[in-house]
Amino acid sequence: MKRYKSIKDMNKDLKLLKLQTEIYEQQASIDFIYLKKGLTITNLLTELLSDLGTSYFLKKLGAKIYEKLGVRLDKITR
Repeated sequence: MKRYKSIKDMNKDLKLLKLQTEIYEQQASIDFIYLKKGLTITNLLTELLSDLGTSYFLKKLGAKIYEKLGVRLDKITR
């Protein structure tokens, strides 16, 4: 625990803590706004379609690589 030698020092630290609290509240407010904007139906659907497209592409790419190597996919999936 910090010991203060004067009321002036104590008030200085209290003012600093109050300003830090206000800064953290503003940052939380801004983060909430960005989060709210990011969670729209359009953004969620876009992300879903992007992920599905990527997984489809990677699956097809893997199948082509196995095909070039002469590995049959039905042997791997069993």
